[in-house]
Amino acid sequence: MGNTACCQSEANDGVADAHVDAKPILESTMPAVPFISGGDTEQERVYNVTLSKSPGQKLGLDVDYMAERKVLPIMHVTGGIAEEWNKKCPDKKLNSGDSILEVNGVSGDVVEMLERCKADDTLKMKLCRCLTYEHLVEDLEKLVRRKECGPILVRLSWHDAGVFNGADGCPNAAMRLTGGGEHAFPANAGLPQVAIPLLEPIAAKYVPLMISHADLWTLAANVAIKAMGGPWVTTRFGRLDASHHSEGTSSAAGRLPDGDKEARHLRDIFYPKGFDDKAIVALSGAHTVGSCHLDRSGFDGPWTEDKLKFDNTYFKDLLHRSWSSETTRKGNPQYRCAETKTMMLTTDMALVNDPDFKRYVIQFADDQKSWFSEFDKAWVRLQELGCSELRDVL
Repeated sequence: MGNTACCQSEANDGVADAHVDAKPILESTMPAVPFISGGDTEQERVYNVTLSKSPGQKLGLDVDYMAERKVLPIMHVTGGIAEEWNKKCPDKKLNSGDSILEVNGVSGDVVEMLERCKADDTLKMKLCRCLTYEHLVEDLEKLVRRKECGPILVRLSWHDAGVFNGADGCPNAAMRLTGGGEHAFPANAGLPQVAIPLLEPIAAKYVPLMISHADLWTLAANVAIKAMGGPWVTTRFGRLDASHHSEGTSSAAGRLPDGDKEARHLRDIFYPKGFDDKAIVALSGAHTVGSCHLDRSGFDGPWTEDKLKFDNTYFKDLLHRSWSSETTRKGNPQYRCAETKTMMLTTDMALVNDPDFKRYVIQFADDQKSWFSEFDKAWVRLQELGCSELRDVL
């Protein structure tokens, strides 16, 4: 299961590209509700129960068993001693959506945990409230709304997966590991400092009990795309996390695009990954959200006027706005629209300067549905680069 034998590389120094950031909003404006479903701390979420079965008495729990999981999610309380417990101990009530973490000292092995539930007369169980895929998606949606961080979550997934160069590299969350490698890439500036900490409370609950960091980053981006108005992108699961920074790639060169290059550079980066011109333009449309930050990439400004709306404005602006070249205070070339104060990178302008790229810019500017369809296909392929044996269900 997962991505095997990947992410070893020796290459040259990395290159920087465009950077987007989250825009936190004041916590005082938010309602006083838990940020994480089931409680913000492990102490709030985790509880213990002891159930004693009499001969012939049923447990009364239907669980959602899958061998790849480390927990047993409760689907229904159907009576038996579980219902009796709920009546006696309402403060530790067994609820559908809670997950069993441990049974009589056994954890992580759902086959043995299920066997203990069936065979043992006394069950000492540890559970976590609200630990299901649906709760995970709900928590990610709350994060995107609360922190307005959709663009940087998209970028996190893109840079985790985009290191694949046709030979090695894969999405394995190596960027979270200090000491070098992807954590230190100039192209990744802001991701270890902003994006990964934003996901930390959610990771503390769900990783590794339900999901890997790499799968979480993938799902977070897809939830963010939908929350910002884009298509719902199907996520498959089974990516394995790196345990040391050396399991990632050693350089971004030849793997991640540099914002001050022309059309040939885009093809040099994306063709080895298996993308054609249409897919390159479709993926570039993700610039419809987010901003560049001068202190990270050396570029400055948002691509569109509404940097939190995932639509085809990026393509329309490329075609119909007037763009003037400028140099940022960091010395980087870019383009500015005087009317909207938005900007484009050289790689963005390459999409309209190159006729083979431009025909897809026109197509996507005229037909948002067409762009969503092509983006969906290309984005899923990007997120699965270098992976094998992924599954449809978490």
